[in-house]
Amino acid sequence: MSSSTSTPSYPADIKVRPEVQAFISDFFKLSDTPGQHDEYVDRFTKDATFILASKVSKGTDEIRATREGMWSAVASRKHTVHQVFPFGNDATEVMMYGIVDLGLKAGGNMLSEWAAHAKLDFSGDKGRLSFYQVYLDTGAKNPYKK
Repeated sequence: MSSSTSTPSYPADIKVRPEVQAFISDFFKLSDTPGQHDEYVDRFTKDATFILASKVSKGTDEIRATREGMWSAVASRKHTVHQVFPFGNDATEVMMYGIVDLGLKAGGNMLSEWAAHAKLDFSGDKGRLSFYQVYLDTGAKNPYKK
């Protein structure tokens, strides 16, 4: 399993719920693990909205299809989350940004910056995303060879 390369920074003057920090860490480890579609989809509420660039997915079936599509041309994925910005003390809504390094099945790699808006729901047996939007500049791809 791949994992994110660093622990994100959080604002020093905001109290962050430990379960939010744990969820973010676990979510990106899972996001970077190929084939874990069921586990990934389980990190969303049944009626969640997931927006990836301009692709909108609603509910677990559409999120699963998006997840599978995210791996169609990608052999490996490694997120680095630089910073997480909670919406206040003990908030379950955050903004975050980082980079993702994609190993492409066709060869080479692509490094992209991203930002995301996440709303977490801790009302059930574990934390889940009720809303997750990832902002990517799909026109500014940066392919490189390792």
